[in-house]
Amino acid sequence: MYRNTLGIALALCGALLIGGCNNAKSPSTTAKDVNAAEQKAEEKSAKAEERAGEKLASAEHDEQHVASVQEENVAKTDAEGQRSIALAKCESLSGDRQQACKDQANAAYDMAVAQAKRDRASTDPKR
Repeated sequence: MYRNTLGIALALCGALLIGGCNNAKSPSTTAKDVNAAEQKAEEKSAKAEERAGEKLASAEHDEQHVASVQEENVAKTDAEGQRSIALAKCESLSGDRQQACKDQANAAYDMAVAQAKRDRASTDPKR
């Protein structure tokens, strides 16, 4: 019997405590809580905007880097193709003329690769 009375008493106390939690706060306390919540929300929003800006800047930086690398790769591939064509044309020549033609094709290739590297160095933010 003591157990039942204790259980009922605990249940009533719990109900009273839970019911007491929904009491209205005073207007000044509410205003203070609202101001604190607004300030915290503004701070969090400002931090989120700052982080978003940093991430966007980083993404743009990375995008420029990738674009520069790919442009260099395309330029080098073009130069290799032009050299292959020129070397194939050199095959119709003989002796010193053939060697001079090959040397000229290789020199043109070297210049094109050097230009591709210079172009990347001037546009790649990571260099």
